[in-house]
Amino acid sequence: MHEDPPRDSSERNVRLFFGSLLGLFIAAVIGFHAEPSWTAWALLCVICAAVCAWLALQYGDGFWHRALQLMRWW
Repeated sequence: MHEDPPRDSSERNVRLFFGSLLGLFIAAVIGFHAEPSWTAWALLCVICAAVCAWLALQYGDGFWHRALQLMRWW
């Protein structure tokens, strides 16, 4: 993946929003399989959402192509 900086504030907001949605989805999948406590699940949601939002912001389309490749098991 190569860095693909956002071009304006609206693109930045869209990347952050959908990256965090993907992070919440990943946290839900992990949480339903692992069945952690509520505190651990909340922490998992925050961490996954923050990491995915940052990756989507930094790498843009390259991040989404890679994420879709990794989720082909779905």
